[in-house]
Amino acid sequence: MVKRNYIEDIEKVLSKKEKPVELLNVIFTFLNFKSVEIKIYNLLLKTSLTIKQIEQQLNISERTIRKHIKRLDEEGFIVKKVEQGKRLKYVYMAIPVQEAWEKVKDKIEKILSDITKVLETKTLLF
Repeated sequence: MVKRNYIEDIEKVLSKKEKPVELLNVIFTFLNFKSVEIKIYNLLLKTSLTIKQIEQQLNISERTIRKHIKRLDEEGFIVKKVEQGKRLKYVYMAIPVQEAWEKVKDKIEKILSDITKVLETKTLLF
């Protein structure tokens, strides 16, 4: 398993003066989001789509898309709404980058808090 240097990745994105979404993509990777989930999020940032439309755009199976959409939805990075057509269907859209950044920040703070609790507990035992 190859270890990634996330700090280096972040510095690279910042030095290139990339868009904020590029930095967010690096952070998503750090938080163990799959590359497919990141692609779906980025696609949904541009426009609202159904599962079928995502399938056509990314050439990924419907089952795979549903699995990754579920995680993005559970983590709060996308929202879905019901749309009326010939029949009811879900249309998915990504939350704005600013909102996503706040969620990412909260996740990182929680991880750090959990690590701190473990370290404090372990050092009390010694």
